[in-house]
Amino acid sequence: MTSLQVYILSRDRPVFLKQAIDSVLNQKSPIDFELIISDNSESIDVNKMIAKNYSKRKFKYSKVNPPLPAIDHFQLVVSKLNTEFAILLHDDDIVSSNYINSMFQAINEDNLVAVGCNARIFKNNILDTKKNTHSFVKAKKFNNEKNFLSQYLPGNKGNAPYPSYIYRTKYLKKAFSNIPIQGKHSDVAMLSSLLHFGEILWLEKKLMYYRVHDSNDSVIESIPDRISLMNYMKKKDIDRNCTNFILYRNLFWFRWINQHRLSLKNLKNLKFRKVLFSILLSSLKLSCRFNFWLIIFQRYYIK
Repeated sequence: MTSLQVYILSRDRPVFLKQAIDSVLNQKSPIDFELIISDNSESIDVNKMIAKNYSKRKFKYSKVNPPLPAIDHFQLVVSKLNTEFAILLHDDDIVSSNYINSMFQAINEDNLVAVGCNARIFKNNILDTKKNTHSFVKAKKFNNEKNFLSQYLPGNKGNAPYPSYIYRTKYLKKAFSNIPIQGKHSDVAMLSSLLHFGEILWLEKKLMYYRVHDSNDSVIESIPDRISLMNYMKKKDIDRNCTNFILYRNLFWFRWINQHRLSLKNLKNLKFRKVLFSILLSSLKLSCRFNFWLIIFQRYYIK
């Protein structure tokens, strides 16, 4: 009996999706798993690509009609899961040939509700990168939300990317039924809430390639969504006055300013000026802290 379902959630990126599908089909693993493509596209390009390249399919294909917002698509997929374990991949990422075998073995450790892995970050189709999503040299286990969420702040060792996880399905369903916050950062809160049911493990192994490109959702900043995540972090006892948190907040506002562009026209806007002067003043205060410069050194100069 199949104990693992692997879903690839797709939306209008047929070229990327083909690479993702091939990486899953090329697994060197004795684990029996079921691969399902959930096509949430607005066009028929993904359907055409699959028909052209996979006449003898080794996977299932499901079309979502009409297309759903990203979080609703994830909710739909989670509601369909019916195996003990589940993997939910994005269509723009690539897994290594031993990904499933390594992840499946790791999650079978007692009391683990989810396992994430390290990943190599690459841009578009250029795979020759040495940058990773986290820098732990051995596996890291979490049993509380404060420590888990702290890893998303600058100055720490990074995190396991959202599409890298394998889950115990029953706990994933519980977490998705009550996500603490809404918006584009609800994935972080959902992962954090899994710790109500058991422990999460991050492997040090780089078992996938995490793609960065212009259509990534993270490219566009949303003030309400980012503030919602920061408020959630504060509820989990992360100190709002610690250097890491202040730097995280300032970096967000710097990205927002860059997104809207620093110009004479925008400087005439009261809100824009308040944001700019606030982060400049905050950054000046941060520059007097030794650990601020240590974070900058670790982030930009240590390879």
